[in-house]
Amino acid sequence: MKPLPACTTLAFALAAAIASSSALAESPQIRVEGEVQTRATALEWTLDGPFALRRIELVVRNPHNRPLEAVVRLPLAANERLRGYALDVDGQLRDAVPVERVQARVAFEEIERRGIDPALAEKDVGNSYRIRVFPVPAHGERRVRIEVASLGERRVCGWEHVLDAGLPAGSALQASASVRGPLAHGGDAGLAWAASGERLSAHWNSDRTGTARNLCVQAPVGNAGFSARFDDGLRMHWLEVPVPPQPARASTPFPARIEIVWDASYSTLGKDRRAELELLANYLRGHTVEIQLNVLRETLQRSQVRIATQADVDALIARLARETPDGATALADWHASGRAERVLLFSDAVNTLPGLMQPDAAMPVFVIARGIGDPALARWLTRSGGQVLDLATLAPADALRALTHAPALEARLGALDGDWHMDSIAANNGALRGCHVSSDATSVPRLPVAHATATGVAVRRHVSTELRASELAAFWCAVWQAEDLEAQPQRNAAQLAALGQRFGVPNRETSLLVLERDEDYVRYGILPPQADAALYARVLARRAEQENEKARDWAANRSAIAQGWQARIDWWNTRFPKNAPPRQPKVAGGNGGRDASLDSADVMMARPTPAPMYAPMAESAPPPAARASSVALLAPGTVAATASDAGTSPAISMQLKAVAMDAPYVAELSTAQSATALYQRYLDLRTQYGQSPAFHFDVAQRLFELGDAALGWRVLSNIVELMPTQQAALRLVAYRLREAGMAKEAIALLRQIRALAPDEPQSFRDLALALAQPATCREALDLFQHVVDSPWDSRFADIGLIALAERNDLHSRCPTIPLRDAGEATAQALPVGLRVTLRWDLNDTDIDLHVTDPNGEEVYYAHRNSYQGGALSRDFTGGYGPEEFILRDPKPGDYTVSVVYFGSRLAQMARGATINVALQTGFGTPALRQQAINMRLLERTGNVRVGRFRVGGDGQLQVAPADPAADK
Repeated sequence: MKPLPACTTLAFALAAAIASSSALAESPQIRVEGEVQTRATALEWTLDGPFALRRIELVVRNPHNRPLEAVVRLPLAANERLRGYALDVDGQLRDAVPVERVQARVAFEEIERRGIDPALAEKDVGNSYRIRVFPVPAHGERRVRIEVASLGERRVCGWEHVLDAGLPAGSALQASASVRGPLAHGGDAGLAWAASGERLSAHWNSDRTGTARNLCVQAPVGNAGFSARFDDGLRMHWLEVPVPPQPARASTPFPARIEIVWDASYSTLGKDRRAELELLANYLRGHTVEIQLNVLRETLQRSQVRIATQADVDALIARLARETPDGATALADWHASGRAERVLLFSDAVNTLPGLMQPDAAMPVFVIARGIGDPALARWLTRSGGQVLDLATLAPADALRALTHAPALEARLGALDGDWHMDSIAANNGALRGCHVSSDATSVPRLPVAHATATGVAVRRHVSTELRASELAAFWCAVWQAEDLEAQPQRNAAQLAALGQRFGVPNRETSLLVLERDEDYVRYGILPPQADAALYARVLARRAEQENEKARDWAANRSAIAQGWQARIDWWNTRFPKNAPPRQPKVAGGNGGRDASLDSADVMMARPTPAPMYAPMAESAPPPAARASSVALLAPGTVAATASDAGTSPAISMQLKAVAMDAPYVAELSTAQSATALYQRYLDLRTQYGQSPAFHFDVAQRLFELGDAALGWRVLSNIVELMPTQQAALRLVAYRLREAGMAKEAIALLRQIRALAPDEPQSFRDLALALAQPATCREALDLFQHVVDSPWDSRFADIGLIALAERNDLHSRCPTIPLRDAGEATAQALPVGLRVTLRWDLNDTDIDLHVTDPNGEEVYYAHRNSYQGGALSRDFTGGYGPEEFILRDPKPGDYTVSVVYFGSRLAQMARGATINVALQTGFGTPALRQQAINMRLLERTGNVRVGRFRVGGDGQLQVAPADPAADK
């Protein structure tokens, strides 16, 4: 057979890339998650020179019998940003106000628990946003108005605006546009423009499938400038330098060494990548070059490729087209090679796995994709040269020319130009745009710009003398400044919060919040929109009160911790009987009198009055230092010796039982005998289940069981790719990684969780538990201490005491590190022979720990102290746990651990909850041994047995496979 011509081979490679892709990408569309119905009822555009603002009014309807939370997802194009939103309150739309991110989320969730009407807009990963609305009443509606700012493209006609609203499916309405200044062309001939003063207006029918309208607003021939001035002396100068109509651009030498980064993460599944592959093929054609190839997923796969012939080009294109999209995006793990002369990064620039971006600044980086998901990160990656090439807006010839020629215009910012914040380093959309932000009234902002010529470049400084005031210019100046700060978010957190709150720019540290009542604004110290003088004074007074309350709360917490620990000491010093208890009616455990079939709204019912955590002292025992247990942990499958002598150190053997899930794919997962075969079947199944985090968790669980940790991590990381800013999702993945022994990856996610949710004690406790190793002991102790010292919300019951016990336990293995309270009662380790802890991954969730001892006595939330001395911590009904069971001297015999998952207040959690149950012996001593299991539970599954363990007499803990027959 004759070899196929090169062009035919390339065509087949491109066809392979199209096979799993959709048609040409559309503009980002608004979508609403939840069991609700959505329609757009109003659409209005306001245009002013290069600036546009579109207002979309949505009606969200709940057809069900229970209140629901709706989440509006707002993915935006590279030239768009969220400007604001409003929620209907008592029939009137109330504007959101900018609030520091954590304060906004805490206020939203606390008010949501009271069933009142808040709404919260947060910046999600990249250039996307989510607006949470609660409640949408049963058989009721809520109205939301969304405002999106955008920038037009500089064209020969002037500023061209594409009026594409991104309406939800099924929308049909009458749209309107208002334009300040003359139009170069007014879009379709069917539009009738009416003049009113300086403005023109038009109306037309719009729907989800309608063609976008293109309007062109007249622009000056040369530079354009806008300004904003503020009472504190701050000045903003917005400058646009247009690209000449036909710039002469010198070609750049073709590099001998290129680095290519190809994003093959899960988010690229279904994307049309033909334009990227065609651009690469055309760029390489006819050249000899050494390529370092990096395939980017949850890890980087590196290889070397040499291009010398067209066949080499075709082979590379075919190889990239065959790469299977899967896994999260570890863009922060990529570092530019020192040997390459330029980098071609084929990615939307959205990084989902935690890490610090550190690209090499010694070479130009080109970020190339059809649609840039994170324009701020893409801009930052190109700061050392190169360009952002959005193939959704660039013609193929223009994209290739950008790779082979110097940019028409390029900002050349030096060390003294830090007040300039750019839309892009090189000209984009027909112009180079930037903003100078300064409080120096005497300075004249001059932007150094390199102009391409036929022989090289010429640097000129541009200044605009004709400035017109514009509120939207100030908004874009604040956006670009915030996005520059977000390159190092930890260092710039306070600046980001202040900037976002001043200019209403949602960012990593600022959200937009709507509250229903003035009392709620006062309670949280948040200034409402259009506050009158009296309300303003009340909010300021409340802020002062909050500062005084902080000191009182910290002092009260210290006192409560001391009292609680003294009660634990008294319990520890008590000798409880180990004989059979007196005959009495069996304590009704199970679901504690609660019906596990109740809806989640009924689950959070009032509990019986809780018993004290620790029983009163009965008989004195030796001091804590003398009570260290001697235990050893055997490998799974080892047969543990047994002894009947209750006076010796007990041995514990445990059987763990998995929970049967009801998803239709579960049977296929359980019967797969090899990781390779399972992975291939997973690729088929994900077309149906791929948007379900539970599906990826279940597949990853089975891959780990089959011994393929690399594939298990790849599939598990898709949960992070789908939900990169939701701490519940990250916590779920981190727990499973720890179970798989992947500590480095787990710790990175737990650090991200701490940054996302510093208001939750579990964010610090989970990280401390993961760092409880000799090398990181000091950091872990500090994290535990933070949980102990801080006053937390009342729904995090006893977590300070539990963290104190865990701090003292860790200190027994790191005794050289000094404790702040050394020598005090709170520094006593209080060793116990048996400890069981339960934690889970969902907030506002009620899961109960039950432990049944050899006496048949069941310890649970309504019966927290057993005859032989077992003690259970207070019940968690609105957090993530933990719940803790402790027993100083466990009686020999069989014990059972079970859990009851009653439900969650979260309206959108059909995937259930993932629990982590840990069994420990020798807790509080250097000889700590433990085994843990992660399990996924569905709501209202009743009492689920997690495992059984037997206390013997030789001090060994054995974990064996569950024996179903033993549970009958």
